[in-house]
Amino acid sequence: MKKIYALYCRAEIVAVSCAFFAIIVLTFGNAVLRIFNHPIVANDDICTLLFAWVSFMGADIAMRSNRLVGMDLVTMNLPVKLQKLLQLIIYILMILVLGMLILKGSQLARMNWARFFNSLPISYGWVTISLPVCGLQMILTLVIKIVVLLSHFRDDQSTIKSHDPDNARKEAEG
Repeated sequence: MKKIYALYCRAEIVAVSCAFFAIIVLTFGNAVLRIFNHPIVANDDICTLLFAWVSFMGADIAMRSNRLVGMDLVTMNLPVKLQKLLQLIIYILMILVLGMLILKGSQLARMNWARFFNSLPISYGWVTISLPVCGLQMILTLVIKIVVLLSHFRDDQSTIKSHDPDNARKEAEG
């Protein structure tokens, strides 16, 4: 299961990296083409689609490596057990908020499914469905973080660094 999850994490990073690179290339290329009065008509729509997915999938990657939400300044002087308890509460609150976003994002995707891009023959629902899909990815990340936190709750070690399989492998090798 850990190998499948590591493969999933790596695939997510590759997908986000490729999509982000595509946004950069398309935006720069379109700027150059506008100089010659030959812009790519569908460029804005393609970038909108990619940006929605990159933003939310990137948030999952950032969350997995503890680069999304942090309260170190507030909690670093508290006892370790209290730090972990607060971290657990924050994770649960994040799951609740993500649950609402998934619910409302699903409704928004259903409403937008009949709407099409101006220049592409695909549904705008593919943009709005990124919220519930990536919300589920983030909930998976949070559930794993909660399991790791609870399994180390009695340890005197401070907050858990990351559960990113690539980072864990690099830390073990280094």
